[in-house]
Amino acid sequence: MSNQEFPLVSVITPSYNQADFIQETIDSVWAQDYPNLEHIVIDGGSTDGTVEILKKYTHLGERFRFISEPDRGQSDAINKGLKMANGEFIGWLNSDDTYLPGAIRKAVDALREHSDWAVVYGNAYHINQHNQILNPYPIKPFDRKRLFEFCIICQPAAFLRRNIFEAVGGVDETLHFCMDYDLWIRISKDYPIGYINEDLANSRLHPSCKSALRMVDTGLPEIIKTSIKHFGTVSNDWLFHYLKHHSEIGGLWYLNLFKSNKLFGKTPEISRQNRYPDKWVSPRFHNTIRIHPQFPLHMLLIQGINDMFDDLQCTVFVNGLHSRSCPVAKGPFVLEIPIGSKESECVVDIYSSKQIVPFDLGINEDTRAICFRVDDVIPLSSEEYKFYKEFQKRPPYLLNWLYRNRRPTPLL
Repeated sequence: MSNQEFPLVSVITPSYNQADFIQETIDSVWAQDYPNLEHIVIDGGSTDGTVEILKKYTHLGERFRFISEPDRGQSDAINKGLKMANGEFIGWLNSDDTYLPGAIRKAVDALREHSDWAVVYGNAYHINQHNQILNPYPIKPFDRKRLFEFCIICQPAAFLRRNIFEAVGGVDETLHFCMDYDLWIRISKDYPIGYINEDLANSRLHPSCKSALRMVDTGLPEIIKTSIKHFGTVSNDWLFHYLKHHSEIGGLWYLNLFKSNKLFGKTPEISRQNRYPDKWVSPRFHNTIRIHPQFPLHMLLIQGINDMFDDLQCTVFVNGLHSRSCPVAKGPFVLEIPIGSKESECVVDIYSSKQIVPFDLGINEDTRAICFRVDDVIPLSSEEYKFYKEFQKRPPYLLNWLYRNRRPTPLL
């Protein structure tokens, strides 16, 4: 058969400093048994020898094209490649991932057989830097509710119709981690997505890959933002995946993230505070807390560092009334201050038993009266505090608590 009898497939590869793997990626494209291909590599200005590797393939002429210039990240690179693509179908293969034999032919056959499918995807594996299989990617046959629960599509194992890819506006360039998840959600709102039970690709996990370096600090916030944008909430499966595998970042980090996205509702929040910009506090540490009537204030968590005093005591006043006294340990500390308040506003003042003025002691030019540093102040509802306490237990307890107490209803 001639190439004209096969629809052109454009494989787009975003790349930046992946010289260790990109040759394997490219070779996996040209090892395919599908005759009508073009491969477009959008390199972000690599300095590690990637460009020299790309130049080895210029003998393929227009079938292999690349540009190397600074860009705004992976999403920008994908959209650049989409504008350069001529194919009816698009494959998106990152510069450290690989296709398995026959992947493109199987995907094209499925898309031609199912003319209504906008995307087809198959099975995939996680591999390491030595091409050893770590585990199968958690693929499931497509269902929009399953997509809400988790990303059931492995991006290198997915192929798209170019006209649909363009119709939905390409990849969201404001996203730097879950742009593929966002893409599948947007496409699935208006177009069918199909699954074939075929092994199509390998997704590589290694110490310098984005999935390892940005999994938590960029990954989870983007997933929550994306899921809320499209579904109105985020699934417990997503939350538990991170809580189980990335507990080292700490419960307070998760609490702040969940509060900022209102995952437990309109819970109490700090509206005014006299903490200094460098996190030091004065002998009277003042906090005003805004409270929604449905989510009363239950507990105030204060995380900080007491560098100076061995026997520091703090006295807590709530709305001008004495509440309690508590010791502040030397070094890092977390204070848990019970406060039951249903009022729309609550004022908490914390008075320290000791203070210093650095200038008076000849330490530096600082003339403030200071006591200790406060990294975080988190007012909690009862449910948020229960989550915090469950976080300190083993993951199975947290999983059970999440599924008993949080029942998100997605907008499907």
